[in-house]
Amino acid sequence: MKKKTIVLCVDRDDDYGKKAGVKSPIKGEKANLAAAQALALKDPSESDINAVYGAVKAYRQLKKDGDAAEVVTICGHRDRDHKADKAIVKQVENILKKGDVKGIVLVSDGADDEQVLPLIQSRVKVLGVRTIIVKQAKELEKSYYVIKEVLRDPHFARLVFGLPGIALALYGAVHLLGIQQISLNVFLALIGVYLILKGFGIEDALVGAFNTFRKTTSIERASFPLYIGSMLLSLLSLWAGFDNISFVWDSVPAGVIIKPGYINIVNIAGFLLGFIGLAVLAAILFLAGRIGDMYYKREYYRIRKYARSIVSMIALFVIADVVGRFLLFWTDAVATGPTFADLFVAVGTSFMITLVGFLVIKYIYITKYVKPRVRKGIAIKDTDGEDIGKISYIDYKSNYFYYTKGGEKTPVSFNKVLLVRDNSAVIA
Repeated sequence: MKKKTIVLCVDRDDDYGKKAGVKSPIKGEKANLAAAQALALKDPSESDINAVYGAVKAYRQLKKDGDAAEVVTICGHRDRDHKADKAIVKQVENILKKGDVKGIVLVSDGADDEQVLPLIQSRVKVLGVRTIIVKQAKELEKSYYVIKEVLRDPHFARLVFGLPGIALALYGAVHLLGIQQISLNVFLALIGVYLILKGFGIEDALVGAFNTFRKTTSIERASFPLYIGSMLLSLLSLWAGFDNISFVWDSVPAGVIIKPGYINIVNIAGFLLGFIGLAVLAAILFLAGRIGDMYYKREYYRIRKYARSIVSMIALFVIADVVGRFLLFWTDAVATGPTFADLFVAVGTSFMITLVGFLVIKYIYITKYVKPRVRKGIAIKDTDGEDIGKISYIDYKSNYFYYTKGGEKTPVSFNKVLLVRDNSAVIA
């Protein structure tokens, strides 16, 4: 059999997957052209579209010259980190398993995709590299496009937006509770917070979480009052925090003069003590609502995450309460309060609350959710979604089950099970 040349197009950040819903590897001219069209309809500005067209053109030229060839597009991961490289290497190795590959011609839309070149070269001969650069009609338009694309890169966004955002937020926060220029400081603090959210990509995550919450929450569900209560308590917690600042100052022992450098510390501690209780209660109500929704949707594996978050909220309250009272005592705003030893006790108590809480939640999760649903014959998958075998034997007494692949049995503890679906289980 004549060995063939693979025209390999690389989409390292998986635009085809996350935008067009196309799963890689994409093999063949027709499949690649269809994928390019699907991505073009979702985002016409994507340069990966032109990269695929460039790969198809190279493939046709090889066929015209009488060479055996195939065009394939492989995608990495949206995070562009080791996950992307791992996915690309795995797909390349699968392509090479047939043993009929003479070499590859790598086609990409820029330096980001070409970072995987050394990984590919270590596994197969690279016959050529082609970079598809999209031409712009006007130089100004080209500059705007380049700047826009650069700012979309998380690394540059954190530099351009994130660092100035942190500086402004810190400046505003330090002077926020002062008397002079409070309106300017509030404004600067808000701008700083926004730039941090924008620069570090938190804005998109918050919008996505809000949209998911909006879609999954219904006024007809029993959890709806919990969300309303959580929202109201969140607002009340802010009011309680600011109101407690005045209460703290009114409670300063007679004859005590707070040092100028401690004034803001007293304000922060007073706000924290007034704020933290209602804020934690609001978070617990919200998490309880999410647990109710997950139970209603039968997504039991998500309940564990929200239950652990409730335990973390309780531990946070223990530490924040002691820290707030310690700061007031340290600045002489109150006559008595916690010592350094009490701080260590609070941290240790929080650790024990978290440890015991997580162990109890894990035991309940495994006993009530995992064991009843793990059964003989269902598929076992790893965290990447790959099948690694099927359950062949279950030993409830030893808390282990065994999966078989290629005649080899592998023991797995029930503690390693992350979630169980109808026909499969995912293990860590």
